[in-house]
This record gives sequence, C-alpha cells and structure tokens, in this order.
Amino acid sequence: MAADYSQIELRIMAHLSGDAGLVNAFAAGDDIHRATAAEVFKVTPLEVTNDQRRSAKAINFGLIYGMSAFGLAKQLGTTRGEAASYIEHYFATYPGVQNYMERTREQARDAGFVETSFKVFTLFNKIFEEL
Repeated sequence: MAADYSQIELRIMAHLSGDAGLVNAFAAGDDIHRATAAEVFKVTPLEVTNDQRRSAKAINFGLIYGMSAFGLAKQLGTTRGEAASYIEHYFATYPGVQNYMERTREQARDAGFVETSFKVFTLFNKIFEEL
C-alpha cells in the first residue's frame, strides 16, 4: 500500500474543525492550496500562479500552526498589513478553523492545558480508508 501524506495536517484540521469549505474541498478532490490562493488573491483557480499557490501553502500551514501576521509577512516577503489582510480573508473563508482554534485557546485558558484526542488516530485510519 502507498499513502500520500500530502496536506495531512489540513485534512485533520478539516475534520477537527468541521469547516465546510475545507471538508468540501477535500471531498471534491480540490487542490486546497490553489483554492486558498484563489480566495486570498481574488482570482479564479485557473488564474492562480505558482507563486500565489506557494504563498497560499505558507498561509494554510502557517495559520493552522498559529503564525502571526508578523511571521507570515516575513515568510511571504510582504508587509505586516498585507499579511494581516490575508489572515483575515483566510478566516472569513474558513470560519470553522478560526472557531476551532478559539475553542482550543479557551480550553487552554480555562483548564491550564489542552489534551490531544484519540480521535486523531482513528481519523488517520478513516483518511487512509478513503484513499
């Protein structure tokens, strides 16, 4: 058996957050980086350049790992204001991701810690069954 781990973190985020945009994109077999680039840069998926897709990849992975506008601006070689605009647009496009991240931060504040879930391991099984 061969397995493609491509975008696995984003697939897990789609499942954990329940974000309809991410879930539907993966279900349709879309290139999530191209879809994000189209949204963020306000072009059609066919118009997305390789540089825009590369930037969207940094946005997708950076934001799910908590990257700030400062960090994103540094990674993309842009201004903090422009990076903040990308972040705002990303979370408007994928609000379930922002809600999940907020709930996790609230849990950390309230309990003083967060827990991983055994669901993640069963999620890997589910993802690979679907491949």
